[in-house]
Amino acid sequence: MHARYQEWLKHVFDHPVTSPEWHFDEDAPAFIAGAADVVHLMADTFRNSGRDLAGFTDAQVDQGLWYLASFSASNYFGELQDGATPLRRRILAIKSILSLYQDCFRPRCTETLGHLDEPGASELNSICYMFWDVGPLTCLADAPDRIKLEDAVFETLEAVLAIPHRACRESAFHGLGEMSHASPDRVREVVGRFLACANIDEPLRAYASNAREGNIL
Repeated sequence: MHARYQEWLKHVFDHPVTSPEWHFDEDAPAFIAGAADVVHLMADTFRNSGRDLAGFTDAQVDQGLWYLASFSASNYFGELQDGATPLRRRILAIKSILSLYQDCFRPRCTETLGHLDEPGASELNSICYMFWDVGPLTCLADAPDRIKLEDAVFETLEAVLAIPHRACRESAFHGLGEMSHASPDRVREVVGRFLACANIDEPLRAYASNAREGNIL
């Protein structure tokens, strides 16, 4: 565990939920750390999300994850693209996102579909649905080590599809749909393989079929 992990968790998640969010305030506190430290801290967060985010509300976790993932809020996910941190570390951090889905999103998100605005969604569902949309992990064309990073993203997305939870699977399809502009054949292969053997409801299957062709919302 990184020595500044608790400080990091407090910085990212321990804030009132406001609109606009705390991190858009011109006097918002900053977390100053090097690229390798940020990658390490994100991996620790995802890997231990089931335990270490339990003390924050769904709304706080949602706000914090938007802050981490979105280019409009921070550049933390940009460190996963950038070559300043050894590739092995960045790949491990990307793969640790699976734990975020298994240990945090699966137990805390409702099984509602974001693209249909189904009622009853938890306050955490919004970032679950948009996780791969708002950051750079599905736009790796100019990244150093692009192929290996894309392999890590595809491996993670396919593993998320194996989680029997509608919102988690919808999020993975959303990510695959975003990846289709760079790797259309690979997306069709992954989605097609899943649909050939999966028993899912018609709204989710329709979304998957659209994602296979890059037609996602």
